[in-house]
Amino acid sequence: MTRLTSESLTEFKSISQPSLSEDGTKVAFLVKEANEDQDGYDSNIWIHDFDKESSFRLTASDEDGSFVWRGPEKILFTSSRGLEDEEAEGKTEFYTISVTGGEATRVFSVPHEVESFRWHNGKLIYRAPVEIEKKDEEEEGPSCQILDEIPFWENSRGFTSKKRSHLFSHSEAEDEPEELTPGAITVEEFAVNRDNLAFVGREYEDKAPVTSEIYFLPPGDNLSPERLTDDSFQLDLLEFKDPETLYVTLTDMEKTGLNQNHELFEFDLEEKEFNPLNPDLSNSFSNRVLTDVRLGSGQRSATDGGKFYFLSTVGRSSYLSVADPEGEVTKLTKGGSSVDDFDVLDGRAVFVKLTSGDLQELYSLSVEKEERKLTALNEGTLPSDGFSPPERFTVEREDFSLDSWVIKPRDFDPEEKYPTILEVHGGPKAVYGDVYFHEMQVLANNGYVVIFSNPRGSDGKGDKFSDIRGRYGQEDYEDLMKVMDFALDRFSFIDEERLGVTGGSYGGFMTNWIVGHTDRFDAAVSCRSISNWISKFNTTDIGYFFVSDQQDGDPWKDHEKLWNQSPLKYADRVDTPTLFIHSREDYRCWEGEGMQMFTALKYHGVPARLCLFEGENHELSRGGKPKNRIKRLEEMVDWFDSYLK
Repeated sequence: MTRLTSESLTEFKSISQPSLSEDGTKVAFLVKEANEDQDGYDSNIWIHDFDKESSFRLTASDEDGSFVWRGPEKILFTSSRGLEDEEAEGKTEFYTISVTGGEATRVFSVPHEVESFRWHNGKLIYRAPVEIEKKDEEEEGPSCQILDEIPFWENSRGFTSKKRSHLFSHSEAEDEPEELTPGAITVEEFAVNRDNLAFVGREYEDKAPVTSEIYFLPPGDNLSPERLTDDSFQLDLLEFKDPETLYVTLTDMEKTGLNQNHELFEFDLEEKEFNPLNPDLSNSFSNRVLTDVRLGSGQRSATDGGKFYFLSTVGRSSYLSVADPEGEVTKLTKGGSSVDDFDVLDGRAVFVKLTSGDLQELYSLSVEKEERKLTALNEGTLPSDGFSPPERFTVEREDFSLDSWVIKPRDFDPEEKYPTILEVHGGPKAVYGDVYFHEMQVLANNGYVVIFSNPRGSDGKGDKFSDIRGRYGQEDYEDLMKVMDFALDRFSFIDEERLGVTGGSYGGFMTNWIVGHTDRFDAAVSCRSISNWISKFNTTDIGYFFVSDQQDGDPWKDHEKLWNQSPLKYADRVDTPTLFIHSREDYRCWEGEGMQMFTALKYHGVPARLCLFEGENHELSRGGKPKNRIKRLEEMVDWFDSYLK
């Protein structure tokens, strides 16, 4: 009999960045899988040929990355093949390869660590981080960082003070790239059409603004970007509808703050005006469905035939959706799954999808909207006798229905009673769905019932449902306790004397909050958590505006309010043995948050343990080194086993 274990994640393949060839006969995509020997991930480009109805691996260096098509049969891609880590630092190597056969050929290198790129009009347009103020090498040696801006660091990127993401243009005929966006502008999204380039950016010194603007760069030499807007909007997705018009998603944040859903607008480049499309539509223009078996991502939006394609989260699922020129939105894919990535050309769409019982595979969608599975890279990976499918149930509370699930343990016997774990997701504006989640399956394979739910604060049900500003630990806490009450009443196989709780990020905050407000749980695992809103305000990479927005106050005018909303205040009430897991380079919910709560519990005589992972960040559970991800799961299981079995 086969089990799903912590180590099973090394067998999974992850698919991302599907891209249709210019003639639409092929789709290229990136496949990543764990390399246990090197404790990392192999990454190669694959091709699916629609005419031959088959898929094959195109590259085999295990070090190949993002790519674009150059014509119908050639691909330009990044690779670190043959380079040591120190050789690859500060530059990006580009190669080409024919999809009809042959070896890859190095074509050029650029002196930047490229973040994203497109091939346009015979040139590479790319975004990369740069220092806008050269630092004194003598004053700032390797043991000293000079910080004079906020935010000063960013998860997975490290220190960012005086650094911006700029746009560059480069062709094979040029010796050096041309910098298109000098100065203190940082570029977030960019789009190209014919000779035109537009981007969403922020220009600042000292303190980054919450709002962003649209900039336009017309064709020609030595031209500076023109700022087209001066509004208090938070902009996100950007695509050309036609040479004179942009599609853009934005929010004014007036109703529900930073987490307010975006709306779709047209932006007239000549008139410099926003025109709302379907103003009654408020939508989540992203995939918020959580999983821990997704590596890498690609585009979140695209235009084809004048229509705007995007990923959206509705309820418990993410969809590939399309808005016509009038703004009417249609879901193109089915529910009950997570659409993670996509591309579209001449009405044909390709997308990566994750379901409950299937790991990621590549699918196509015909003009007639019929889904067809193109790959079977993960076929047979999940053992039928080790996988326990989530079963959905709903809990009514006040005016809302809370989507909830139960996963039964492996070798389930309805006459037995089992220890049970409540999982709380991060965000809070994210969602659990029906899709595969390895952490939960590991718990189920170790004899646990798993309960999980989408309380208020979650995405997928509109701004009113997701708005818990200034009330973290109130309605959301009551929702979760109602779900547990419902589960205990409905499922006789849950042992109410052996309950655990766990969660990460916002879920870590909620775990810390729960153990300080109830003693119904006998063990807890708090991952990348928040314990003190006052310290988080001044240290996290999104803190100075995130905390004031989400907690409706700052440490000077509202010190008591933030302290009242901090789990650390209630640490003297905790008697639940708690394991804290943090990453040392997590600048989102940094290690100090876990240290404070761990110290408080130890001070008050509560069993506690703190695991700090070197070289990892906020993405440890989803994209950390394979050995560290496995170790994390083993620590969780061992802790729960110690107190619940």
